Order: sequence, then C-alpha cells, then structure tokens
Amino acid sequence: MTRHFIIDCDTAEDDIMSLFALIKNGISVEALTIVEGNISYEQEINNALWALEFIGKDVKVYPGSDRPLVKPFRSVEEVHGKGGIGDEIVKPSKLKPENKRAMDAIVELADRYAGELEFLAISPLTNLALAYLKDKSIVDKIKKVWVMGGTAWGRGNITPVAEYNIWVDPDAAKIIFNAGFDITMVPWDVIVNYPINDELWNKIKSMNTKMSQFYIKIYSHYRDYSMKNEKIGGTPHPDLITTSIAIDRSIIKKSERHYVDIENCDCLTRGMTVIDYLDLWKKKANTEVVYEIHFDKFLNLLFDLLKWF
Repeated sequence: MTRHFIIDCDTAEDDIMSLFALIKNGISVEALTIVEGNISYEQEINNALWALEFIGKDVKVYPGSDRPLVKPFRSVEEVHGKGGIGDEIVKPSKLKPENKRAMDAIVELADRYAGELEFLAISPLTNLALAYLKDKSIVDKIKKVWVMGGTAWGRGNITPVAEYNIWVDPDAAKIIFNAGFDITMVPWDVIVNYPINDELWNKIKSMNTKMSQFYIKIYSHYRDYSMKNEKIGGTPHPDLITTSIAIDRSIIKKSERHYVDIENCDCLTRGMTVIDYLDLWKKKANTEVVYEIHFDKFLNLLFDLLKWF
C-alpha cells in the first residue's frame, strides 16, 4: 500500500537526505513545503529544487511561512553554512516552486488523502499550525505527524534547554501539540547519542558512489561545527533519524507516551518541551516520545541510501 507524505523543510543537508530517503524507500512525496528556519528563506527554496534536480525527481515545492507566528527568530548559518550545505550557494537550473502557498496545499492534500496523509515535520511547525488554523478538520485527516524537535531531558542546542525547531516558533508548536494530532517526537538530545563517528565517516568516504560523494560534500560543514561546538562525536542526523523512524517504526528501540506541552514565554525556557513524565497533570498523553533507537537499523537504511546511485 502506497504511503503519502508531506515533508516540511528548512532545507539544509539533513532535510535533503530525508527527502531522498523517502523517495528511495517508495514513499509518495505529495509535497515539499518550505518554512522559516536554518538559513535564508529563498535559499531553502533553491536547495529543495536543486536537490530534486540532482536525483531527477519533480516533487511539487510549496513556499510557506518565512517567519514564525509571533516571535522573532534567527537563522543558523554558522551551523549549516551560508548555503545550508556548507558555504556553497546553489540554484536550480529548471525547476520552479509552486504559486500556491504551503498552508493551502496542506489543507487540500489532507482532504485528498484523508486518513492516509503523513506529515514529516523536520523544521519549525509554522506551516502546519497555519493550515490547522485555517481548517481544524485536518486533525482527523492527517494520519500521523512525525516531529523532529524538542528535548527529552532538557539539553538544547539553541538555548541550554530548547531545541532549535521548537524554539523558532514555540507558539506554532504549542498549537500543534495541543491540537489532537497523532504525534511521534524524536528529541534532539536523543539523536546526539547516535552520530556518524570517524570510522563510519571514513567508510562512507570509501564507498565512492555518486550519492556517498554527495553526502560527504553536503555534510562536511555541519560535521565540523557539531564536533567542535556541540561536542558531538561525529555527524548528527536529527532529521534523517526521524525520517528513518517514519519509514520503519522498528528503528525505535524505546518510546513512551506522555503529555507534552511547549513553553512559549519570552523567558529563559522559551521553546522548551515540557514532558509530564510522572503524569502529575493527569492529562491525556498527546505524544509518543522516542528515547532510544536501534542504531544498526538506521545505519542499514543510511548505507542503502548511499548505494542508490
């Protein structure tokens, strides 16, 4: 049975490989929606189109929100490079974005694939929140929302307690987590336990496929930043691990259902995912939180992708 996805991106290197993984694994990507985040908004659009040209696919790309609902944010070119794949600035040669806006496309696709559509949110949640505010019935039509975001133990990457995607638009995240969607959340401070270390990095270098060479090229800046500044022992894959879990749930080793809310104040804890581990609030669990993965299964998916061509 064909699975139907929207992938919501602030298109840097890990978003690109997530898109490739969906397509490689036979998932029908009905739309790629662009939202504010990692780098300049226009470059995010260019990267998405350029990546699709690289693999010879024509997925519809819908520009979405270029800013959060309420609060100001900042992009993080220091993490991903000016171009999101390092400092190289790329542009598509042929493909163009759609004129329709992302929130309208989300509502229409939710109608078209009611009960089947899955939403892969590997970016701030602004586009999905806008679609929900336009038509709240999408809660019952979108089968699943996969979220790369938040923290399980309060160890952030943009503030001491907040993960970037949630921090960018905490108001949108608060809406989505409390709307009634079926959410699986893959936290930042979980995925940092599963980096591509030097041994694996060198193995990928030695593969010498077109895709492995592409991988090394687009991840080198992010790898260097993560190892030097975030003290991670290799290349992290927040988006791609989340995508891999969406493709194959058996990659999850341990998860628990909790009530999760979002701190959206202008304060030290802005963007924090507050997880009621002990059910102190006596509220119905709204999120499956992933705590551990089978790293070997993720690596199998990654290396299979790198052998694509």
